[in-house]
Amino acid sequence: MLAAGLLMSAAPLLAQPDSAQVKNEYAPKIDGVVKVKFEESLYDSRMRFDVRNSRFGVRGKAAENMTYRTQVEFSSEGKLSVLDAYVTYLLPVVSVSLGQQQYAFSTDLARSPMQNIFANRTFVAKYTVCYEDTSGNIASLSSRDIGGLLSVNLRKWAPVVLKVGLFNGSGANKPVWQESLNFSAKVEYGGEQGLQAAASYYCGQTPFAQNITLWGGELRYVARRFTLDGEAAQRTCSQNGEQLTLTSAYLQGFYSFYFKPNKFAQYLAPTLRYDVVRNGCYDGAKLFDAQRVSAGANVGVAHKAFRGEIRVGVEKYLVSRKPANFSANPLLHDKATIEMVVAF
Repeated sequence: MLAAGLLMSAAPLLAQPDSAQVKNEYAPKIDGVVKVKFEESLYDSRMRFDVRNSRFGVRGKAAENMTYRTQVEFSSEGKLSVLDAYVTYLLPVVSVSLGQQQYAFSTDLARSPMQNIFANRTFVAKYTVCYEDTSGNIASLSSRDIGGLLSVNLRKWAPVVLKVGLFNGSGANKPVWQESLNFSAKVEYGGEQGLQAAASYYCGQTPFAQNITLWGGELRYVARRFTLDGEAAQRTCSQNGEQLTLTSAYLQGFYSFYFKPNKFAQYLAPTLRYDVVRNGCYDGAKLFDAQRVSAGANVGVAHKAFRGEIRVGVEKYLVSRKPANFSANPLLHDKATIEMVVAF
């Protein structure tokens, strides 16, 4: 931000007719998300309010072929947590990013709180990266890691993007020394509209000596009013001396009904999702099998640089193999949720 500020200050001194345009081009761009919700467990009627996300980020250009991105989360279990901190070097077809960033495995895992159409994440995003370490605790790869990501954009010839990365394998904000680096790869097909597809792969070690392999596949159709997408993922790892395979999948969609411009709402989007997980584990809820149906409606508002939604939804769980703490942990309980989210 300091460097960008110096560039902004120096821009008027440049003896060029387009100095104002240069100043605007290199000005840092600020963004953020605030997400709050109220939820009730329909199993035992317990309730809570939650500030799920409070994010602030900055992105910009340092040169014609170099960009940067930083983002912090102020509601990470009551602590400030760095999410993104990386620099990207751009070439006509190839780009290289170094730093803490998404490691390009699953589109759903990488979605921001505003991009999620439900209050709670899918089973793919929530459980695929969670595993039991050698001490019996639940660990997570999270959705970010520190490393390098190479992207090859072939859209000039075909609607294809290839991504290959090397990462520490210790997760966000943990630059742990490793004997080897973890490997990720992803191929994406399609444009912003129409049919899209992707396939992902991830393998490596964690600081807890777990051999982890992830496979993922995606398919979606995107139109102006309608989106239907699904993913399936599989994770295999050495867990307490045994090979354990987790599988998860979801199918979700929404259709937006747009209103005439007004200050109260711009659209109403009914939402529906089905997802399933086998051999899941999270926050002490170990080795469970579950299915879930989520339904709701999102009311959207937008005004210039801001976008907001009010989301109302219910979740119905079918848990065929319950964890030992099922009654005490509302993680797998039927829920009703009211959520508000604003992005800028």
